[in-house]
Amino acid sequence: MAELDSKNQKPVGVETILEALESQSADRIASIAEEAHPGDVEQAFGRLDEGIRDDVLENLPSEVLSEWADYLPVADLERGLESLPEGQKAEVLDSLSDDELVDLLQEVEEEDRDEYMELLPEDKREEAEELMRYPEQTAGGRMTKAMATLPVNLTVKEALKKLEEEHDEAELLSRIFVIDDRDHLVGKLRLRDLAFSTWDTPVAELMSKAEISINAMEDQEEAGQMIARYDLMALPVVDNSKRLVGVITYDDALDIIEEESTEDMEKISGIGGERGDQAYLQISTLSHLKRRFGWVLVLAFLALTSGFVLHSYEEVLTAYYVLAIYFPMVVAAGGNTGAQSATMVIRAMSLGELDKREFGRVIWKEARVGILLGGLLGICVAIQINFLLPSSLVSEGVSMVTLALVVAGALTIQVCSSTLFGALLPILARIMKLDPAVVASPAITTIVDVSGAVIYFSIAKAFFV
Repeated sequence: MAELDSKNQKPVGVETILEALESQSADRIASIAEEAHPGDVEQAFGRLDEGIRDDVLENLPSEVLSEWADYLPVADLERGLESLPEGQKAEVLDSLSDDELVDLLQEVEEEDRDEYMELLPEDKREEAEELMRYPEQTAGGRMTKAMATLPVNLTVKEALKKLEEEHDEAELLSRIFVIDDRDHLVGKLRLRDLAFSTWDTPVAELMSKAEISINAMEDQEEAGQMIARYDLMALPVVDNSKRLVGVITYDDALDIIEEESTEDMEKISGIGGERGDQAYLQISTLSHLKRRFGWVLVLAFLALTSGFVLHSYEEVLTAYYVLAIYFPMVVAAGGNTGAQSATMVIRAMSLGELDKREFGRVIWKEARVGILLGGLLGICVAIQINFLLPSSLVSEGVSMVTLALVVAGALTIQVCSSTLFGALLPILARIMKLDPAVVASPAITTIVDVSGAVIYFSIAKAFFV
């Protein structure tokens, strides 16, 4: 996505933009397009009522849509294009940066894709076709070819002249990549390296070795992590022959990291399907239902397992009804600690902080955390039972000390085991080449519920029966 610093664009309050869009006044919308940065407009569009948003997009002038095209979700951009005549539609498509254009072409229907490709200038169409060869979730699928490159055999004077001629085509001039006559990446330099050097200095003397790059077929998440880890403005993308084929800029890396984080959070919560680039309010109620219902249904039926476990201990529960008071706490404490453990391990995996060599250390660390958490919670509940629990709730013949031992012991074991399960399941998923975020949440929910019931009532039966 190209960075926009042109004209007099500045931060404008989202509420101000919303009011202008909701008024559907051509003059006010034109004024907003002139003054507001498209990033703020994107936020405002995400909060518009669906009907108003459709009306605005259908009546949006092509010059305004061109200004906002790189920032709008694909669905909104497509809706805006539908109402334009062919010539204006071509102008909007030509205004898109190549990576955003490819995103649009990959998501629209095949019929629309063919139409858009026909409207593109030949050079832009060829670039789009080349970029579309890469899968959507790879570095190649997210890169742009709008980069500043220099042949290694130039002098500073020749390099500056070349950059002056081509500066409109590059997204980022502050990072320049040096290539040989076969397009192999051989080095990098900064614009200021050229600006403060004598004209006859060879570029080869100024450049530094380009040691960091990523293969075009690597996962986009790895590209985002590399840009964050090495604090890069731009990450060069190479093919298997080490030829420079594109670049991923820092702003695209921010988008990648946000998308991957959102995807992981939704998977952990049992939300399936593709979210796309739409804001929460832009996603229809039916789409929300489709993405959530599957796991909710599965978990609802899996929860029946706990019911069958409870039924098998009906005799204990009937005779010592006070156990019912603490059962939800034991199960919930296990669920909470298991979810915490899984979330922290999944996050560490997503950020590249863990690999297979560290898995043993993770289990040992979480085991210690679980023992300490369980022990502290057990002490707290034992104190509560001995000093705060009304004696009228305790069955005749059961001492407070015995009850405290049962509940505190079950709570300690449940928390410790749940913490271990929470850490172990994402690790096993990674070893089995499954997505840890998808596997961990529903599995932990089921295991913890069942284990809590078995642990709690087994200990109670051992003490009371």
